[in-house]
Amino acid sequence: MAALQTEYRRLETVEDDPPEDQDVMLHVVHDSGRARWNHIENLDEFFTRVYHYHQKHGYLCMMLAQLLELVQFLFIIFFSLFLLQCVDYSVLFQDDKTTTGTKVTIPDAIIPLEQCAKNPSSVIVICLIIAGIFWLHRLLRVLYNAFHFWEIRAFYTRALKIPSKDLVNLTWHDVLKKVQQVQREQRMCIHKAELTELDIYHRILRFKNYMVAMVNKSLLPLHHHPPFLGDTVFLTNSLKYNIEMILFWGPWAPFRNYWHLKDEYKRSSKREELARQLSKHILWIGLANLILCPFIFLWQILYSFFSYAELIKRDPSTLGARKWSQYGRLYLRHFNELDHEFQARLNRGYKPAKKYLDAFTSNVLAIICQNIAFFAGSILAVLIILTVIDEDVLTVEHVLTTVTLLGVAVTICRTFIPDENLIWCPETLIQSILAQIHYIPDSWKGQAHTYKVRDEFSQLFQYKAVYFLEELLSPIVTPYILIFKLRSRAVDIVDFYRNFSVDVIGVGDVCSFAQMDIRTHGNPKWMTGGNSEANQYNQAEDGKTELSLMHFTVTNPKWTPPQSSKCFISALKTQAQRDIKTCNRLEAENNALMTSMRSITSLEGQNSILGSLAVQHSNPPSLGTIPTPHFQPPAPLATPVSSPTPEGATSSSRPTQLVMGGITSSEGPLESDGSGLLSSLQSPDGAFLTSMQGPGLMQQSLIPTANPMVTGPSPANVTTADMNFSALYMHQLHDRSIVLPGSSSLEMQPPQHPMNQSTPWQMELPTDSIDSDDDDHPLQNMPLAPLGQLINTDV
Repeated sequence: MAALQTEYRRLETVEDDPPEDQDVMLHVVHDSGRARWNHIENLDEFFTRVYHYHQKHGYLCMMLAQLLELVQFLFIIFFSLFLLQCVDYSVLFQDDKTTTGTKVTIPDAIIPLEQCAKNPSSVIVICLIIAGIFWLHRLLRVLYNAFHFWEIRAFYTRALKIPSKDLVNLTWHDVLKKVQQVQREQRMCIHKAELTELDIYHRILRFKNYMVAMVNKSLLPLHHHPPFLGDTVFLTNSLKYNIEMILFWGPWAPFRNYWHLKDEYKRSSKREELARQLSKHILWIGLANLILCPFIFLWQILYSFFSYAELIKRDPSTLGARKWSQYGRLYLRHFNELDHEFQARLNRGYKPAKKYLDAFTSNVLAIICQNIAFFAGSILAVLIILTVIDEDVLTVEHVLTTVTLLGVAVTICRTFIPDENLIWCPETLIQSILAQIHYIPDSWKGQAHTYKVRDEFSQLFQYKAVYFLEELLSPIVTPYILIFKLRSRAVDIVDFYRNFSVDVIGVGDVCSFAQMDIRTHGNPKWMTGGNSEANQYNQAEDGKTELSLMHFTVTNPKWTPPQSSKCFISALKTQAQRDIKTCNRLEAENNALMTSMRSITSLEGQNSILGSLAVQHSNPPSLGTIPTPHFQPPAPLATPVSSPTPEGATSSSRPTQLVMGGITSSEGPLESDGSGLLSSLQSPDGAFLTSMQGPGLMQQSLIPTANPMVTGPSPANVTTADMNFSALYMHQLHDRSIVLPGSSSLEMQPPQHPMNQSTPWQMELPTDSIDSDDDDHPLQNMPLAPLGQLINTDV
């Protein structure tokens, strides 16, 4: 990967040189030590390491975490062995009545090492051998990562000119721009002179995009119908690991390397043969999981116990908390969405999702839990009072255990007792959730109050207790799913690879859905009208192509989308600006723009962001000229910028930059220029968004503060609000197309330059302009709700 800098120089001629030697070239090797990164063979692995190096805060943090994971593994193994073999529980529990009255110490209950290490059982020996092999594998992996990430460290410091201490002050997009610059200088990829943002994302997310597409098309057998449980979704870390090993990087995987499918997978004549081979490979891996099931199950128990036992004892409400399921993390993910971008969306959606599910209560269960909590709390109160009076009560047998169990029971019961101050507003909450997670099935809309929607949403946002239980049962269930469920999908998987893989120059084979091509994979019910050539098999479900395209455009504003995608985005913005004209009409109640704006203003913190957007382009006469907020990458805390002061400026006028802790997790660039729908609605005077917010909110957004970090929302927050609004508006237009079939399809407006006439896909271009009176548009004549409904609503 790294090599000394070299070049070729012509040998200078002198009078004594023979003529034939005048064209000799010398190979000169510089000893400056500067590394070069030209023609990197495995760019997938390289760019993935570059991304992880940034997100995990540098070499020291990464290696320290991996080394401590090795130590943690050894601790679990040897501590479990110590508890099993070297503790005399008869002495510890004072089972010998003759010793009653004597104080037992810890050394009394510990068996000497030479005695407890004698004659271990065969089961323990086998477990230790398997654990030792696994630990050695992990150790070799850590050493391998240590070597390669040292190369990544050199790449950051030498090629990108980013020292480790500055990583915390850079967003991923700052790093991305520098990587693109290095590509232009050193040609890491020799097939293309320049790499776009999408090229690098394809390299990092190649396999992840395939997984997202397979879940979107319901290719993987994740939905099951066990007796008495109804429709359930089962996807655990273990099952996900096995599926990825089978389909992507295992020894029998369809990929011959990181970036190319095997040639036979691209031939339809090999379909049946490949399906048989894949089915056989799945069977062998399923049988291996079945053989290792007891050992994996034992490890799951030990790891879960040491990880969560103390947490559950200290805070039993943890079991009643929720988290996004593994299935939800694939269903809700956009194509070409990096981990930190996706996690930020899920984090923002956590609070409304929890409120929504907490709003559903069972009256019968609530009554039962109230009474259980009463009885358990009464007994617990008496025991606590007795302990306060005389602490020797704790020495009574089982008293401490009883106190602990009663506390757990009371805490769990309280999670099922509804909040007396709860406001029932499921539709508002589901809109708040949709603004963040961007995907919900059409069947949920208008049905958020039903238990059917609640049960389906709980498959995406499950109890942590359910998550722990699924992970414990995973070693048992995973072999069954692999052998009896996944094998039957072998033909469909082979067809999926052949039909939905495209070879991109400079990138290799990628999932065609990840190209976000509206023409090939657009859904006609998602504003593509008759301009999508995709049939039911080819189109992405739930607007995945359209929403992924909008998300990637908003978070990568410098990226130039393909012609068809550019036309789709342009037409979407045109439609939004057309809807502005109906905002002041009393009959525009069902206007998609106004419904989306009403939903976005109901979100916590979004109102002030809308106000700031209006401020950026408006200059109220009474308040003077307000400059557009500009957010700069911060430097160390309270440290003045070291750059020289410009002429005519005092040192006090220089901005003081501050460290922002979560800057590495920022979505999109900090210098966002607003590529989404919300920013496109700006009129030159900001009148539209000003009317949305009202004078009070606008006045508040104009008040300066002493803290330069809170003078207004950062462009990163504006990017978030922009995408939230875009998702809501696209869903509103989609809903209109379902209610009024064919009435809300968008006409594809091309950009300024005409399309290539050789393209077989032709668009119908709109003949009217945005400023024309388009009263016959189906969304133009819908009544508008009173303006007061646009003010913030606390959900």
